[in-house]
Amino acid sequence: MTTVNCTLKFAKRLPFGLPEKLLPNTNRLGSWCANTFNISRIPCIMVTNEQTLLTVLVLFKNVQTFYPRFMVSLEQLLQAIRVPKPIVGEELREMHYVQFTRHTNRTTLGSMNDFVFQVRAHLYQDNHLTLDQMSLRLSETPCGPLKYKDPREATWELIHRPPPTN
Repeated sequence: MTTVNCTLKFAKRLPFGLPEKLLPNTNRLGSWCANTFNISRIPCIMVTNEQTLLTVLVLFKNVQTFYPRFMVSLEQLLQAIRVPKPIVGEELREMHYVQFTRHTNRTTLGSMNDFVFQVRAHLYQDNHLTLDQMSLRLSETPCGPLKYKDPREATWELIHRPPPTN
């Protein structure tokens, strides 16, 4: 089980209500934060891990297919940063069940705003980048909240801790 904390802007677009009571996360990476942004006129969703700032970008085609598409992109990103396949599989199995809420972490939101700026800057230099390539570039960006480690490094450290126990 994992939690996706949605900004108000993203939560308004969800076709269902958000629960009051939350279950604890069972995945290693913990909670994620989701927000919408545009690249030119193309709506996108940025999903950022609250502990590691690992960020996945997906198109905002249809909100009902958002989570499966996020999971596919997350799997590709974890493999690209060389997380071992058994750990990727375990993490994705734990994340199969998801709960959405409106609680957001302000530090994560600040980092996400920085990432939006970086996405636009990278695309200005090379407009042929895919969202998956942009996610990989963001994973290599040093971040102040991580004491200037990059999200890839923070993810590696978190992944190699023992899994949480219930």
